[in-house]
Amino acid sequence: MKEKQVTQAILDAAVKVFTQKGKEGARMQEIADSAGVNKMLLHYYYKDKDTLFLEVLKKIVADLYGSVMDGAVEAPSFKAFLSTFIDRHFDFLNERKDTFQFLLWELSRQKLDLKKLLAGSYAGDGRSPYEILTAKLNEAVQKGEIRPVDTAAFITNLFSLDLYLFVALPVIRNMTPLDEADLPGILQRRKKEIFRLLWNDIKIQG
Repeated sequence: MKEKQVTQAILDAAVKVFTQKGKEGARMQEIADSAGVNKMLLHYYYKDKDTLFLEVLKKIVADLYGSVMDGAVEAPSFKAFLSTFIDRHFDFLNERKDTFQFLLWELSRQKLDLKKLLAGSYAGDGRSPYEILTAKLNEAVQKGEIRPVDTAAFITNLFSLDLYLFVALPVIRNMTPLDEADLPGILQRRKKEIFRLLWNDIKIQG
C-alpha cells in the first residue's frame, strides 16, 4: 500500500476500534490488525495511542462537517442553505450514530479543545462550521433575506435542535416502545420541524 493508503487504513480501523471500545479499551495491536499492518508500522505513523486518538477525533469532525458543508455552502439562498444543512447534518448523524455517541462520550470525560478539532474541518476553505454559519447569517442579513439576528444564539439553537434527538436516542429507546422501522419517518418529521422553527424565527415578516 502507498503511504496515503496506509494512513487511511489505520485511521479507518482506529475509528472502528475506538468507537466500539472507547479510548481506554482500545489497543494499538488490535488497530494494527484491523488495518492490516504490523504494530511497528502503526507506531511509525502514530507514536502512541493519544496521538492516534486525537487524529481519530479530527477525522470524525472533518467527515461530519465536511460532508455537511459540501452540500450546503453553495446553496443559492440562506433559506436553501439552512434547509440543506439541517438535512445533511441529520443524515450524517443517523448514518454514524455509534461514532457520534463515541465522540460525545469522549468529549464529556476528557479535556479536549473542540474549537481546535473544528478548526479547518471544512476542507473547502479551511473555515470552521461556526465561521461559515456566521458569515452566511451576516450575508443574509445584508441581502435582506432575514432579519438581524444574534448569530451566536442562532447557531446555538441550530446545533441544539439538530443534536438533541441523537443525544437522547439511547434514553428514548429504553423508555418508549420505539420501533426502529419508524425512526426514518421520525427523523424526516424532525428535520422539517426544526427548519420551520428556525426559519419562521428569522425570516422577514411580510
